[in-house]
Amino acid sequence: MLRFGTSGVPLTSRTPTTEDGIRRARELGLDALEMSWVNGIRMGPESAARIAALAREHDIALTAHAPYYVNLCGDDAVRARSIRRLMQAGELAQLCGAGSFCFHAGFFGQLDPDEARRLVVQGLSEITDRLRERGVAVDVRPELTGKPTQVGSFEDLLDWSAGVPGIRPCIDFSHQYARLQGAVNDFESFRAMLHAVRSRLGTGALERLHIHIAGIEFGPKGERRHLPLAESRFRYRELLRALNDERVSGWVVCESPLMEDDALRLQRFARRLAGGAAPRRTGAGRAAPRKRAPSGTRGDRQAAPVS
Repeated sequence: MLRFGTSGVPLTSRTPTTEDGIRRARELGLDALEMSWVNGIRMGPESAARIAALAREHDIALTAHAPYYVNLCGDDAVRARSIRRLMQAGELAQLCGAGSFCFHAGFFGQLDPDEARRLVVQGLSEITDRLRERGVAVDVRPELTGKPTQVGSFEDLLDWSAGVPGIRPCIDFSHQYARLQGAVNDFESFRAMLHAVRSRLGTGALERLHIHIAGIEFGPKGERRHLPLAESRFRYRELLRALNDERVSGWVVCESPLMEDDALRLQRFARRLAGGAAPRRTGAGRAAPRKRAPSGTRGDRQAAPVS
């Protein structure tokens, strides 16, 4: 089963808190939500416990996106700070009841690509070892990135997931489309990616997959900005057909600026492919939207109250 949700608190939530985001997701008929911690984590254990209880009550599956301020290819001080941030994200994600957290691994900078990848593997190994020692079982997932200057190609993700115990991929299909200048944008290409995941990581990897989807604009250097699905040439319906045919389960996180509208669009089409109806919305109609993020941004909100 695929669960669909937004990247951050839905724009039509009463307040920009995770608690109200969970309530609004259920009202809309969505069944997942990604806590967007991209600008930093401002949450304590008590807040995390409340979020976990509310998510269970409303049957909302949670994931998390760790802060952007991570570079496992940086100098010693940068890598140490990055590991601390990812440790914090993993520990709090588990306290919130999340099944998975994702992050961008870093940038090549002036490093030789092989050396950059070696440093990432070293950092990932340290993170998973330390989380395991602390009893943290949440999935640790580097994300497929949208620019060739960023570490985290599709091949990187498969290599890291196959080689580092505890690492799984977060596959952003829109980023792959942008990173490769639109080359991956049809049913057969998407299905080939899923076959590669199964071949390298086993069928279980497709039974618990963390996916990002958005409309996207790209240029010569890869990703430029996220767009509403209807304004992009990214063929999300072809992707959903491939996911359905390969019987993929997991979380589908919509990163469109029109986050809940496009998450519902994805969910409705996926439900039709699977032969079932999308859940009906509940609650007293559509709330007045809060101020949207500018077009081309993730539309992310701080995903938890300050505690």
